[in-house]
Amino acid sequence: MLSLMIKDIYLLKRTMAFSVLYLVFMLFVFSSLDNAAGVFTFCMVAIIHMLMVSSCALDEKNKSDVILNSLPLSRQVIVGARYLMVIIYMLFAVAVYGLGTWVIGMLNMIPDLYYITLDGLIGAFLASSVITGIYLPFYFRLGYIKSRIYYFILFFGLFFGINLLVSKVITENTVLSRMGSFLAEQNDTVVGIITAGAAIAILAISYGISLRIYKKREF
Repeated sequence: MLSLMIKDIYLLKRTMAFSVLYLVFMLFVFSSLDNAAGVFTFCMVAIIHMLMVSSCALDEKNKSDVILNSLPLSRQVIVGARYLMVIIYMLFAVAVYGLGTWVIGMLNMIPDLYYITLDGLIGAFLASSVITGIYLPFYFRLGYIKSRIYYFILFFGLFFGINLLVSKVITENTVLSRMGSFLAEQNDTVVGIITAGAAIAILAISYGISLRIYKKREF
């Protein structure tokens, strides 16, 4: 599994270099927004998703699935490595964001920067887990090219409809309403633990779905 993860990092070295410039660009573009924490989450998700999708694209281009499945590797390892890379991508994104904001802050180029906090990291982890948890089952089922179409439709459907759905469901559903009230009454530590647990649960469920799908594929 480690060798698969190192392979991804090696193949993505150019994309990682580009992501540094992409982050700086996003910081300047969104610097006028009032929601600095939201900008941080968006930057984290954008970098993680860009690295994930680029990795999948390179694997499809190089026909890595055919090669990997000809080696003595279990499909659990192949799928698991893809999910563990989410953690690596996030660590990289955090490092890039931290360095970028430190340099920009030293130069006083953007007045209101959002510096990394534990709450921000947990929120970004949850958002990245949701995006990754949705994308990877499509990728393992359809491959990179076909999955882009379905994922694009689903992603923007969620993007434009989630606020309406959440507000309607929470107001009409007593259980969800009580859950929202419960979280609002908790301190930051409890909310952070619940959020992190939810992110891990989403990835675990998505991994199970992806593994089930991938085991049925033929190469």
